[in-house]
Amino acid sequence: MKFKLIFSYLFLTSFLFSVNSLKLVLNSGEILIGESESLISEDYYLIKSDILGEISIPKDKVQSFTILKKIEAEAPEQLELAKASQNQLSDQFSEIKEVEASKTQLISELYDKVKLIDAPKSWNGNLKLGMNLSFGDREYTHTYLRGNVKVQQEDSPHLFQLSGEYNFRETEQGDGTQHISQDRHHVNFIYRWFFSERWFFQNATSYRADKLKGIDNELQNIVGYGYRTTFFDDLELLIGSGVGFQDRSIVGLAEESPLIVNVFQELNWKPAKRVEFKQTLNFFQNPQEMDIYNYKITLGVNYRFTDLLGVEMRYFMDFDNGITENIKKDTRFENALIFYF
Repeated sequence: MKFKLIFSYLFLTSFLFSVNSLKLVLNSGEILIGESESLISEDYYLIKSDILGEISIPKDKVQSFTILKKIEAEAPEQLELAKASQNQLSDQFSEIKEVEASKTQLISELYDKVKLIDAPKSWNGNLKLGMNLSFGDREYTHTYLRGNVKVQQEDSPHLFQLSGEYNFRETEQGDGTQHISQDRHHVNFIYRWFFSERWFFQNATSYRADKLKGIDNELQNIVGYGYRTTFFDDLELLIGSGVGFQDRSIVGLAEESPLIVNVFQELNWKPAKRVEFKQTLNFFQNPQEMDIYNYKITLGVNYRFTDLLGVEMRYFMDFDNGITENIKKDTRFENALIFYF
């Protein structure tokens, strides 16, 4: 799109400012254009070209020639039309530059704000931003935000972790109406107490809403135990289970038991200094109604350019059984810019 605009702009510019020229069509089909002051002798055409310099072409090699006159003198209405087209292309090109500048400015402002955060050494967190914009026959805006803060004092057995996500996509239909194809958010808080080198106690509280699945709100609190082990000094595996309660409102789902059991697994791997791999699995089951359950799987790779900036590629899938909405399974691939603090 940008290349076509630039090419058209340059073509129209040369068309507008060209002067009288001599156009030669050779017997071979080639076309040469020289300045209008070029001389025509009895046997030759003399062409003065900016690229080829001054050259002479025998008349018996020329199929036809045409004197190209000034546009201003012959067709002023064509000149006005060409200028109008040029202005329109310039306006479109400026609009694209403005959209890109606004996106760049937004990222730059977030980066500057993150740099100002002076978090304690025991804090470890990041903010992830993804934004997609589409223009043309299909117009939509897709906003993706994730944040994570982990707090643990050095040599302390207590860990606190707060994370959240906001995902929203709105598409404009052909008739001008707006259609929301994604609208979800969730917040998780985890407390872990490592009462031994391997074993830990965990309390997890979460809240989520997913309008497309008909989940108006869902609040859970689960208490359990887990086991941690390490491999090769850079790979950490955690597994565990727990029991708790949930309170949720789902379209079409009758009143259900608040009891819930949970199985969780987490894998953290840092194969290199700037590369981090993370995978999680959470399974939730209503023990009194076996057909009501849901699970979430995430798989992500982060690359850290600097101490403050990185990128993420992430795969996410969640499945909710027992709800009446058509959208039970949701799978997404997401890319995001990461600001560390």
